[in-house]
Amino acid sequence: MSEITYQVWLKDTTGARIATFVGRRRNRPGALWGFNYNKRLRTPGQFTVRIDGNDERIDLFGLDYQVEFWRRDTRAGLDWYKDFEGFHRSWELSQDQEGRDVFVSRGRGYNDLLAAEPIRYYTGSDYCCKSGAAETVAKAYVDENIGPAATCPPRVGSGVMPGLAIETDRGTGATWDGCRSGNLLDALTELADYGPGDFMVVGTGPATFEFRWRDVRWGQDKTQGNGIRPPVTFGPAYRNATNLQYNYSRLDEVNAVYVLGQGTEDTRTIETVTSGAELDSPWARRAVSRDARDATDDMLEARGYATLYEQRAKRTMTFDARQTVACRYGRDWTMGDLVTVEFRGMTLDQKVIGVQVSLTSGGVESVQPEVEEP
Repeated sequence: MSEITYQVWLKDTTGARIATFVGRRRNRPGALWGFNYNKRLRTPGQFTVRIDGNDERIDLFGLDYQVEFWRRDTRAGLDWYKDFEGFHRSWELSQDQEGRDVFVSRGRGYNDLLAAEPIRYYTGSDYCCKSGAAETVAKAYVDENIGPAATCPPRVGSGVMPGLAIETDRGTGATWDGCRSGNLLDALTELADYGPGDFMVVGTGPATFEFRWRDVRWGQDKTQGNGIRPPVTFGPAYRNATNLQYNYSRLDEVNAVYVLGQGTEDTRTIETVTSGAELDSPWARRAVSRDARDATDDMLEARGYATLYEQRAKRTMTFDARQTVACRYGRDWTMGDLVTVEFRGMTLDQKVIGVQVSLTSGGVESVQPEVEEP
């Protein structure tokens, strides 16, 4: 038996499991021909499942039916655990090069609920303008726009998502002050950068979900020298990373921001903030303007620094993780952790912001972390 195995569960809108896909079935047509999913902090993520087109169970797939990916790694001592979950939102039937019929299910993770509704209250109200810890503000925006409090009135149209609860607030993160309308997910991402923190919508039971926030990071610090936990280091010398690529890009960098506050023309308040990177060469300066007329004067500097952080020069590393005895996905590291990467004499601490997992029809697993500077 393979040391790493998967099951794909299909659940209806009540949360009842109606099918389990594990591979070819004895004496019956149908098979799980593979899948891939990309789970990523602060974003919906996505998945694709490929099934034999002659499998009668493909007729069970319905809009927003829940698809769960369960993983087991006997070498790591991991029994079945849920690694990703999402809503079925698209399907197709096709024929491959060998003439076989293929059914494909596609969908997004539960964070897609955060993109289902905007912040929809009258501008200037307490539902748009808030002050408090980043976690507190984030959970208020979620509750009031897709949570139990998203009723009409006071919201301009009900946004209540059935089964969604909000985790108890612990008031973590830096104090944030501002007004937001429009895209809810964008506002949450800004709050997570500012806090800092990470957020996810996770399944908690049959057709029930919860919005959760983690102070600073979703996972744990497992870098070299963290002093608390055994470190996790990726690199060719450890035989746990292949296809490594390091990239340092300043192509889309912003290092100076003109933050345009309240007022008009020559009476408008303008705050200029810089990162210092504009001095790195005679031509290094890259400046942008940002409209912040919804902010008070004492909020402009923070708004500018948020833009500098979001559009800073990027150092990125990509690699494929290999399962070794000492370093296994799901046991030693997972999404949200801080890890160390060694490559060509460089030692880089990186945050695992996402993981791309795929399984071929032959049962071969591929795990590719998505990492960035913490």
